[in-house]
Amino acid sequence: MSRLTVGLALAVLASLALNGSYLVQHGGVADAVEVDIRRPAHTMRGLLTTPMWLLGGVIGTVGFVLHISALSLAPLAYVQAFLAGGLALLAPASAIFLGHRLTRAEIVGASLMAVALVFLAVGLHASSADARFGNGHLAAYLGASVTLAAVAAVAAPRARRAHAFGLVAGILYGAGDCALKALTGIARRHDVVHAILSPWLVATIVMVGVAFFAFQRGLQTGRALPVIALMSAATNVVSILGGFIVFGDPLGKTAGFATLHVFGFVLVAVSAWLLAPAQAAVTVGERTADPATIS
Repeated sequence: MSRLTVGLALAVLASLALNGSYLVQHGGVADAVEVDIRRPAHTMRGLLTTPMWLLGGVIGTVGFVLHISALSLAPLAYVQAFLAGGLALLAPASAIFLGHRLTRAEIVGASLMAVALVFLAVGLHASSADARFGNGHLAAYLGASVTLAAVAAVAAPRARRAHAFGLVAGILYGAGDCALKALTGIARRHDVVHAILSPWLVATIVMVGVAFFAFQRGLQTGRALPVIALMSAATNVVSILGGFIVFGDPLGKTAGFATLHVFGFVLVAVSAWLLAPAQAAVTVGERTADPATIS
């Protein structure tokens, strides 16, 4: 089994753990203290003393470790696509273990996601994981992402504030993935010490930290469905584009494979949106007949 295959398999496992943690944490955060980024210590104490939230945090930590391992072995764009692919397994699991009735859109979404992952796996070669990056390009991309997140937060009307929190969280999580990918590359080319001393570690911590508070606040103040849908969509877009723009992830060895992979990435984005109701439903019993009605 190649390093690339292992990396993509770890991405799917990371997805299951991360999405599971989000769902468990939403059940716990409703009973926790109010999430306030201006009082991080107070917020964290309140969250850590909520058993359900803490359990979700442990599961999420496992997922994060798997995520880092996947990034060290495979290209960022493909790791993010396979992370999204874990939703295809989460949907039927919710039906089997939680009695959640999948809608037609969710069944279509899970099926399309499976097809998308097959398309992306075909023609992908192991050398794709060895992408290099320029510090200037990465800094510009992260700066643009932070600016976009700030605009989304400021421009959102009060009635859509929870939606904005989900969108901001997704943009910053995606940008954080780009910085994290850079760190894994530095660690592989040099050593862990170089990665720890890199400014990209600070960038990763800051962006993921702010994204964390934004996402928790969005879940606490709004319906789970639109918050999760916007967070997932923004994370996918920012991470995948970052893989191509910053790290030069290849689309395929031939024009045919490149076309197949582009189609696969489009299917991933569409499928993730269709599967967002399944994520929200197993959290708080929300139902949405059609993902197009997310609002």
